[in-house]
This record gives sequence, structure tokens and C-alpha cells, in this order.
Amino acid sequence: MRLRAHPVALALVAGIALPVTACSSGAEEARVVRAASAPDTAGVCEPPSVVGTLPAPLLEASGIARDPRDSNVFWVHNDSGNPAELYAVDGQANLRAVVPVRDATDRDLEDIAVGPCPEGACLYLADIGDNLAVHGSIVIHRLPMPALPEAATSGGDATERTDSGDASVRPEVSWWFVYPAGPRDAESLAIDGNHGELILVTKGREDVVELYAAPLDSLASGSGRANTLRRIGRLQIPIGGGTSQLVTGADLSPDGTRLVIRNYTTLYEFDWDGSAAFDTLAIPRHTSLLAALEPQGEGVAWNNEGTELLLVSEGRGGRPPSLSRMSCPGA
Repeated sequence: MRLRAHPVALALVAGIALPVTACSSGAEEARVVRAASAPDTAGVCEPPSVVGTLPAPLLEASGIARDPRDSNVFWVHNDSGNPAELYAVDGQANLRAVVPVRDATDRDLEDIAVGPCPEGACLYLADIGDNLAVHGSIVIHRLPMPALPEAATSGGDATERTDSGDASVRPEVSWWFVYPAGPRDAESLAIDGNHGELILVTKGREDVVELYAAPLDSLASGSGRANTLRRIGRLQIPIGGGTSQLVTGADLSPDGTRLVIRNYTTLYEFDWDGSAAFDTLAIPRHTSLLAALEPQGEGVAWNNEGTELLLVSEGRGGRPPSLSRMSCPGA
């Protein structure tokens, strides 16, 4: 059933409209009252600036994650219909390496995140896209960190690509998940190392943006052993009739205290102290992404210092994929 706007439901909070359903409960009415009295939620991040054009192979760039070993390396991947590969890109949008991902599902890869593992740090690759909400399960792979490209560590010529040869990676473990109330479309993954959990944010096709979590230390692996995600609740992110408000990426700051979620036009930031403590009525800070002039904005990642965000966009309509940067000095 499609949600309809309540006659008093569009409470404007620093430019954010918060929808409430026509058959809203008292709790939902409380959301509006709380939103209307909330303080200014202007963003603590500055508007983005375009860094440059991503390499041609990343025409459908979807996810981006920092490399904790090197502040000038970010791992990017494409959307569905492309080879399962990781691309090392530096902060100037130069291609440094291409790393094939072997033996992993790649039905609809949508996001990537960095998080803890027995080796120290790993990449988490999310095969979670489901535009029509028809798939019975989704998969998240934990990958070892690929070898660093030489140019990233040796200060080599930024115009040269470092070939990683046969240095492919394979999942150390793969986890299958199901949503408690049936399939959802999602494109956003974050890993909370402080609390040992993975975080998924739905795209909003059900007229609400939902937050889900799962503990990393008690997951069953293998295709025949699906884990049920825990629904945390709906987020105070507006969803309208168009596609510009569909959520396309998320990331958690290196210190684990700032959760950012993006759609095609806006970046939202929530305070974070684990899913158990998260207040689903919290009104996020927000910053417009329109200055990035993205053809189709998809991914977001913090830098290692937690002071900047990197944004990636698909190419669209003859416009190339792009990398943008925004400064986020702190709340």
C-alpha cells in the first residue's frame, strides 16, 4: 500500500519534510511534534566540490570505501552487469589498480565498506540490490584487503596506473541474509567496528527508509544458512514521489560516531553509538549535494581522518562518472 500524506504531516525542519501516513498512530503524530520543535539541522559538512572524472571502467560506479592503510587509496566497484572487480582510485580520481573478485555472488553489487576482521581490517562487499523486491535473500562478502598499488605508497607519477596482475581476492566468508518482513531494495552498507555489527539502509521504495542491523560475531555462513536482519526502525529521511530521494549510499566515520547516508541530492548525518542506542526519531543534519553536479550520485565514504567525504557518481546521459569531495570538520 502506498503511503498518503497526512493533512498536517509535512513538518518543515530546516528544509526537511517529514511525511506521516493518513492513518498515522499517536506515535507517528509525536514524530511531527518533535520534528517541528527540533533545533536547526543545517549540515556540518560543506557543499561538495568536483575532484575529477573517474576512469572509464567505472561508468557505473556504485560503492566506495577508504583503505585504512593509505589515506590516498579508495576502493570502488561497479553496479550490476559489470565484472566483479575492485578498482583502487586515489584522491585525484586516478586509477591505480584493478583487482578481480573471484568466487563471489555479483547479482547486484551496491556498496562496499571497511571493517574489522581477524587480520585487522577487511572489505565488506554488499550484493544487496533488489529493485523489484523479489529476491529471497541477499549476500554480504568479507574480503581480505587487496595489495596496495605501488604508486599509492611510493609517490609515483599520479598519471600512471599500477597493474595488480594476478592479485585477485576471494571472500573469506559470505553471509546470506533475509529481511524479517520480506524482500527490500537496498544500496547502503556500513560496518560498526565499535559495536561489532553491520548496518543496512533500505533505498526507500516502500515509502520509508529503514535501518537494519546484524551482529558480526554470531553470523552463520553459507548459502543454506540465512541470517535474519533486525529492523531498527524507520529513519527521519524524506521520501517523495520522485526518485531523487532514494537512498544510494552510507558510511560510518572511522571513530564510529557519525553515520552518513546519501541520496541523489542530499547528505544526511546522524550521531551514532550503536544500533541499540540509536534514536529513530532523531532529525539528521543535512547538506545539499547539488554542487557536485553528479549524473547519478551513488557512493559515499569517509577518509581515514574522518574530516572529509568522497562521493562517487555513475555516468549518465553522456556525462562521465565523477569523484567529488566535501569537508566535514565535525559537529
